[in-house]
Amino acid sequence: MNHPAQDTQDIPHAPTFEQTRHRFPGALDKVYMDVASRGLILGSARDLAARHLQDRIEGIADKKHYFALVEAARGKFARLIGADADEIAITKNVSEGLNIVAGALAWESGDEVVLCSAVEHPNNIYAWRNLEARGVIVTDLPADGGAFPTAAALEHLSRPGRAPKVMTVSGTSFKPGFRADLDALSRACEQRGTLFVVDAAQSVGIAHLDVAAQPIGALAASTQKGLCALYGMGFLYVRRAWADRMRPQGLARFGVDIVAQHEADYDPGAIRYRDAALRFDLGNYNFLAAALVGESLDLLLSHGTRRIDDYVTGLSRRLADGLQEAGAAVVRHASARPSNIVCVDFRGDARRAAGVLDGLKARKVHATVRGSLLRYSLHLYNNQDDVDAAVAATRAALADTGGHRP
Repeated sequence: MNHPAQDTQDIPHAPTFEQTRHRFPGALDKVYMDVASRGLILGSARDLAARHLQDRIEGIADKKHYFALVEAARGKFARLIGADADEIAITKNVSEGLNIVAGALAWESGDEVVLCSAVEHPNNIYAWRNLEARGVIVTDLPADGGAFPTAAALEHLSRPGRAPKVMTVSGTSFKPGFRADLDALSRACEQRGTLFVVDAAQSVGIAHLDVAAQPIGALAASTQKGLCALYGMGFLYVRRAWADRMRPQGLARFGVDIVAQHEADYDPGAIRYRDAALRFDLGNYNFLAAALVGESLDLLLSHGTRRIDDYVTGLSRRLADGLQEAGAAVVRHASARPSNIVCVDFRGDARRAAGVLDGLKARKVHATVRGSLLRYSLHLYNNQDDVDAAVAATRAALADTGGHRP
């Protein structure tokens, strides 16, 4: 599985990504199609982490260097999505980012949040439902065949009267993996003065996102999936025009604008929040995670997300076609944009989905199951050989569990 991919003339940029693949040892001895759970990390991470830990072991850690790693990662992530560095806060994960935004807005009874729970991860539901006790109305739109209901959302936004305060959506749903129309939704929200919040857990680092071109108000991401780094770190983008109107629910020294020489300095005067999203930083950071994501961000930036998006989407289309030819019930949608995620629907038969997954694992193909959906998710370290192997393994696993058609 570690030989150059064949028959890739219709997969954009395949030779370039074949070189990158070899920087991920975890991609060379198996077919790894589970970035939607967690991404592979670079082979160089071991030495980088060892040096970091050795400094701590020897008691020679350099805190200024640590802070520089964080700021470098902040700046690189900002470049990745087209933002300014001060529009990026450092968080632990996506759910913390979403809760920071929910907590920092000035809510009034009767304010409305619009979402579609059928396609959202629970963490992009609970953060908003937690506001119901304050009189906030959570409007739950029905899904459109497994996709976010763009037409219904746009119609809802166009209604006369009080505009929704927030509309939130996953850039790519964690299942079945359809992309939302961020262009149309963000522009409609901007026209109504509605904050458009994106859960980018499944899209950042894989799909092309450009907050300079799309008026997204806030976007929460974590580093363990498409950014190819560790658990325990995330990024929160908040557009400056929105962030400067927000009051952080939690506040720490790093979020306050004071004249200081040290992180422990305190100013008893009036509190002045730092500009834009910097006001949301809380306490010390996950410095090791910052070091590792800094390196993986360098790699992602060297390719550019347009190129990554084209390449990975090309592979996922080939995978979906191959799985369908193998007799699998691939989840597709007439109008929703495809992504790096391909799901096979076992129509409520979670046991059979798990059985097919076991068959894939026995053949060194790594995917996952969510409910009765078998989910494959690809990144830049995958290639056409992976696609062919995954299709062949799925065909065999379907046969092992009682026929081809789920």
